[in-house]
Amino acid sequence: NTPAIVFIDELDAIAPKREKTHSEVERRILSQLSTLMDGLKQRSGVIVMAATNRLDSIDPALRRFGRFDREVYIGIPDAVGRLEILRIHTKNMKLAD
Repeated sequence: NTPAIVFIDELDAIAPKREKTHSEVERRILSQLSTLMDGLKQRSGVIVMAATNRLDSIDPALRRFGRFDREVYIGIPDAVGRLEILRIHTKNMKLAD
């Protein structure tokens, strides 16, 4: 198998907690995603990553070990961090003082 990274942005939009789902379609999507995640265990070289701004809105079934094994919090950068990001993105630009 070829190595692959699958990235899901705004996971909370497609996998909300079951009690917050409003339709059968949403429940089916969550169920299917969980099943597919379980099937990836046997495939080496496949990494699934996801991002959300609302971690508490994700269904706990997806957050359990074996589906998403790690949770990494990336906070808002402080003033020094923001300046460093600005420098990185403008390093090849001529800027006024």
